[in-house]
Amino acid sequence: MSNFLKKSLLGVAASSALMASGAAHAVLTNWWLDTDGAGATAAVQVNQYVDLNGQALVQNTFTGGGNFNFNEVGFFNSTLADSVTPLSPILTSTFVGTGTGNIGGSLGFLTGTLNISSGGTQIASFDLVSGSGNLTAGTVLPNGAVSFIFKATSLSAGYFFDAGMTDLSTIVSSPQGLLFGFATTNAIPINTGNQASAGLQAQYVGEFGALAQTNVDQQNLLQLSNNGQFQLQVPEPASLALLGLGLVGLASVRRRNKA
Repeated sequence: MSNFLKKSLLGVAASSALMASGAAHAVLTNWWLDTDGAGATAAVQVNQYVDLNGQALVQNTFTGGGNFNFNEVGFFNSTLADSVTPLSPILTSTFVGTGTGNIGGSLGFLTGTLNISSGGTQIASFDLVSGSGNLTAGTVLPNGAVSFIFKATSLSAGYFFDAGMTDLSTIVSSPQGLLFGFATTNAIPINTGNQASAGLQAQYVGEFGALAQTNVDQQNLLQLSNNGQFQLQVPEPASLALLGLGLVGLASVRRRNKA
């Protein structure tokens, strides 16, 4: 999910190109979130971030040499903006991801999707750009924050607005309008020695098939409590202008080479 997602905000970028793209984006401040869309409840102004908290279930498959692959599912609630302003109705999110790790070292996500809903209506979808975290020595347990960078693939109209009340769904669909969501969670092990949450088990089976075990041993099967925040970023106009100039220059070079 504490100071997407205030104590720590960025994971390791997937590539230098993605890092450059991320650097060209500005964190949105004083944006607006209307969690009931066209309903009667007024939009809430978000100074910087939306809180999230929930749980995740992780199944590890060990591949030798202390290395492992993992599948993860999670669900989260967002009840506050900036840790103080209530959201009504609240938002719910589901996460599905895969990755690799090394005992006592680090973990990295390879795939991931984050879907956000209001009531029973999905209002936003994000694809993972990168995600990473450090592990406690000798274990497969996260040592504090796990950070993610997500790229918005869809936003429903009428829910997300910038400070000037421009609907952010229009930015997602525009050629230059890459929108990034950032999330950071503090992952805390829970439920050791007990059965994993029935809801998380059902979510996992729906995404990945049967679990190898259902008892939480925090090695082969982990249940984690997560809390954090998410922020939004949009392209800075100056960066887009520089990108345009770079493309013009590249086109000129190509024309000269053809000549």
